[in-house]
Amino acid sequence: MACNQCMRLFAGLGIVGVLCLGGCVTGSDSPPATSDAASSFTATDRAWIEITTAMDEQLVPLLDLVGSRTGSAAVRELGAQAGAATKAQLSDLRRLHDQAGLPAENPHQGMEMPGMVSPAQMTHAGALRDAEFDSYFKKCLRDHLEQTGRLALGEKSSGTEPQTVSLAARVLQERDRLSPLIG
Repeated sequence: MACNQCMRLFAGLGIVGVLCLGGCVTGSDSPPATSDAASSFTATDRAWIEITTAMDEQLVPLLDLVGSRTGSAAVRELGAQAGAATKAQLSDLRRLHDQAGLPAENPHQGMEMPGMVSPAQMTHAGALRDAEFDSYFKKCLRDHLEQTGRLALGEKSSGTEPQTVSLAARVLQERDRLSPLIG
């Protein structure tokens, strides 16, 4: 069963057919008490921050494998560029997380959803080398970029906190910059 917070996010972002299963906080539909600074963040803004943070955090270990698994300079460069973009986004997401007054434990961490690198995918990627790794890495990165792009489009159209909407626009720019490099 999907949690209320996830259902509000996906409804607010206009995402149909994507359910977040497990790992979500259940209970009250009311947002937690917040400071004045945190009150500018809507439920959509908060959920987008949490989901995108979880997705990016779970991508980083895959990006860290690239240097030791590929024999391709182009894939190594793609991994470096995706890693730099992801780590910069994570820095901004964590800052926004703190400003929004979100809880330390991310309810979306470790859940399986489209585009989120799973432990099974990491195990599989870790067993591959060269062309097989490159192909699998590109598939996982493409899936990640597509899903974070969908979520960022939703945040841009339904979010209200200016810094969060701006970061969503930058996520889309990075997706558009990296996608052609995947091939």
